Amino acid sequence: MLQNMEAEQQRRAREAQRHQEAEAEWCGGQEGCGRCWRGAGTADAGRDLCPSSFPFPSLTLKVQQLAREQQQCSKELQQAYCELSRRISEHDQCERRHADKTKLTLQAIKDAEDQVDRLQQEAQKAEEALALARLALREQMQEGEEEVQGLKCQVTELHDVLMKDVGDRIRADGRWPLVIDPSGQAATFLRYQDTNYVDTVNPEHLRPERMRLALLGALRYGKPLVFDLREVDLFPAVQRQLEAVQPGLAQALLSRGLLEQERYLSLLRPTDEPEYSPTQFQEARLEHFRVFFVTKAQWPPAEQLQVLLPVRVQLPGTGL
Repeated sequence: MLQNMEAEQQRRAREAQRHQEAEAEWCGGQEGCGRCWRGAGTADAGRDLCPSSFPFPSLTLKVQQLAREQQQCSKELQQAYCELSRRISEHDQCERRHADKTKLTLQAIKDAEDQVDRLQQEAQKAEEALALARLALREQMQEGEEEVQGLKCQVTELHDVLMKDVGDRIRADGRWPLVIDPSGQAATFLRYQDTNYVDTVNPEHLRPERMRLALLGALRYGKPLVFDLREVDLFPAVQRQLEAVQPGLAQALLSRGLLEQERYLSLLRPTDEPEYSPTQFQEARLEHFRVFFVTKAQWPPAEQLQVLLPVRVQLPGTGL
């Protein structure tokens, strides 16, 4: 027993010394430190955030903490978008019924827009802090390349890369594309193509029945189904709503299993219009069916990068 106690004391002493050595290496937020997550030259640069100030387990915990904060910011931003959508709807109804009260509804819309703008900035800061924390963790773990694997293209090349799939890169990979474009130009491009567009921050667009018809229409007419995630992590919400349409639909859609053996016909309902009768779904059109996810987040969650094919849009002359 005495030997065990001495061994435990020695272990604790070694761990305490390692911690002290790491603290001694902390830059203290001095200007010019390249390891500080908040950058040098600020009052709190490096404080509690310099990778060298944490033993490895603490850095992992820090990443987890920042991930929770980023998820909370994303949730609040989603709620703000929903509130803005509700205020706009109220204003439209007020215009039709009580034109004299539109001043109040317009002010409510402005307040909601201000809230969205504020939360967008907070969400961006949280995303950047999380990305830098993950980078520091990857460097300590030596997990290989920093670059996101996948495809790269410019906005002007999106039609060839996504719509035509020149070189069959998307088909060969087997995953549907996740278009990463912080500038928002890719989302604008896809919205004005012949696509069935789902704005995931709009609650009406995520209603199961609306999603079912959007999916059926894309299959029936052979065109892309686009999920615009904006800068919010709404990929899990999209999956949940697909499951609400039909259990197992999310996985069937992502794996392309929905296209096998006419499984998509299980989405039909007796009340559907004649244009959706089983005989109207033709193989020639189904070959042109696509699913695109587009995000303004520069560093999407790792889970998305595993199940979707990253297509990073580069701005001309920046290499980003």
